[in-house]
Amino acid sequence: MSDQPESVLFTYLAPFVGVLLVAVGIGAAVPGGYALIQDEISTCGEPTIAVEGSEATERRFNETTPQVARFEFEELSTAEQTAFTEALSHPRGEAHVSGDFPNAVQFRNGSIVRYEGQRHYVTVVSENPCFDAAPLQFPLGVFAIAFGVVGILTPPLYRKLVALEESAES
Repeated sequence: MSDQPESVLFTYLAPFVGVLLVAVGIGAAVPGGYALIQDEISTCGEPTIAVEGSEATERRFNETTPQVARFEFEELSTAEQTAFTEALSHPRGEAHVSGDFPNAVQFRNGSIVRYEGQRHYVTVVSENPCFDAAPLQFPLGVFAIAFGVVGILTPPLYRKLVALEESAES
C-alpha cells in the first residue's frame, strides 16, 4: 500500500453516489423507454371487449332482463362489429376494439347486442390505457446510469492514477 492515504471521497462516496444514480436511472429509463415503444408492442389505447355466447346470455338473463343498452349488430361502428365477430370466434370470447368506439360507455356498463337473431351480452373487460411518461424521462435516466457507472468506476481509476503518479516520481 502507498504512503499516501486514500481519499474517502474517491474510495467510498463516489461509488455510493454512483450506485444511487444507477438505481434512479434504471427507475427512470425503464418506464420512459417503455412509453416510447408501447404502441408497437402492445394494444395500448384499444379496449378489450368480451362477448358471451347466446346460450350463456340466455342463462344469465333467464328470469329477468336488466336495464342495459340494447343494440342491433348493424347499429355498431365498423370497429365494434369487427371486434364483436372476432370475440365470437375467439376461444375466450374476447377481442380488441381497434378504431372508433362510440358505444364505449354503454359497453362498459354491459350491453346486449342482437346478432343473427340471437342476443349476446357484451362488456368491456380491459381498458388497456397507454402509459404516459415525461419526454425527457428516458434520456435523463440513461444519462444518470452512465454518470453512475463513472462514479462506481472512480476508485479503480483513482488507484491507477495514484500508481501512475508514483511511478512517474520514482
